[in-house]
Amino acid sequence: MSQIPPLFCAVSPEALPQLRPYPLTPVLLAYQLGPGPRLLRSCPPTLVKGGLLSVTLGEEDCSGNPDTLCRQAVQECRARSAIGLLADWDRFSRSLFLLTRQLGRALSQAGLLLAVPEAYGEVTGTAAVLISSALSGGSLEVRLKEALERYGPERVVLALERMGEDFVLPSPSGRGTPLSPVGLQSLRQRIRPAVYWSGELCARYFTYRSNGQIHFVLFDDGSTLRKKLELAEQLGVTRAIAAWPEISGCLGELGISASH
Repeated sequence: MSQIPPLFCAVSPEALPQLRPYPLTPVLLAYQLGPGPRLLRSCPPTLVKGGLLSVTLGEEDCSGNPDTLCRQAVQECRARSAIGLLADWDRFSRSLFLLTRQLGRALSQAGLLLAVPEAYGEVTGTAAVLISSALSGGSLEVRLKEALERYGPERVVLALERMGEDFVLPSPSGRGTPLSPVGLQSLRQRIRPAVYWSGELCARYFTYRSNGQIHFVLFDDGSTLRKKLELAEQLGVTRAIAAWPEISGCLGELGISASH
């Protein structure tokens, strides 16, 4: 079986014990960027031993001098035995870009890592950049090759995201209706489609008609997620990250087993 990159796994504090038997490095989902800006923790202190601390954005205004945030970030990483932070920003702004740049510099000076979404890829020359595996068009191989050329293999992280979308064709926006695993299974049981493989997208798909419209359904399963990881490894990607709820049901297909 082909190799896959070392896998980081985003996990809630409550689910962290489920992760521990497996060779997966935790990314703890327990922090938020608060006003000030400051680092807010939503759980008791937890060791992650070589993992990352994930920080999301709150609704409050986080403008201001980031010195306190930078000190907190370094202190929290050291206290939790973390190697750095994942800035899981779901929006882009100039002020957030500048804040993230300063945060990245502070972490780098402390020998710690900052991982960022692709929109923030140019924030520093050392930040790890998350490249999503979920594509509705183009080629995953080309996308990863372009990212590797732009950032270098030491900075690219494959963000392994489980696809499940229903597109009404034509789809100029490239956006479909999200399908949960249960919703996808129900749809397949109802229409019994022929399922095909897209080598370009590294995903499975099928089509169907409903109310005179053509639907295109693109989805992942354990085997397609494995193929995406294998492709990343072959191209020289050195790390990948996935969400525990998205992979916990297909660890066997990913070739991941509990250590004894």
